[in-house]
Amino acid sequence: ELGPQHEAGMKLQKQVTVPKIEIDLSRIQQLSQEHGDENWEFRSWLKQYAPDDIDGFVKTLSQKYFALIDCTQCANCCRSLHVEFKKSELHAIAKTLGQSIEAFQKQPMSEGKVNPPCPMLNGKLCSIYENRPDVCRSFPHLEQPEFTSRLIGVIENVAICPIAFNAFEELKTKLAWRAPKLERRS
Repeated sequence: ELGPQHEAGMKLQKQVTVPKIEIDLSRIQQLSQEHGDENWEFRSWLKQYAPDDIDGFVKTLSQKYFALIDCTQCANCCRSLHVEFKKSELHAIAKTLGQSIEAFQKQPMSEGKVNPPCPMLNGKLCSIYENRPDVCRSFPHLEQPEFTSRLIGVIENVAICPIAFNAFEELKTKLAWRAPKLERRS
């Protein structure tokens, strides 16, 4: 027989709703393509009607999905994006690699641009993770200010990053946004 504490715990568990989290990269890419028109409509809607606290709202969603999704198990951004980092970050990267700045500057990436896949990627892990460039550290850039002025980049990142995808989909739901029905032409 179950005691009252166990029953109360079961009731509590039933009340917790865990969002359906999509982490399959091919599914995310497919859904992003299927939701393409919808995402652009949502972008237009956000430009006009986003709540004043949209940056805080998106930051909360970003933190939620960073806690639920381990991006070191994905590394899709490292495998698919061009990265530009600051010259000021070169010293930290060279030091992390155990190279002198002179030796490091002889490498193509020392010019501040990296073509995918990132040469710092070792399997799905960044070999310079603790000293990775700011652009990598802040990806998918959901927590930066002025969210509604960066929506083109956000929509691009939604197709690449499970964190961005899930946060953007939940944002639609949380803001009670409904995709307009597209008119059928006969």
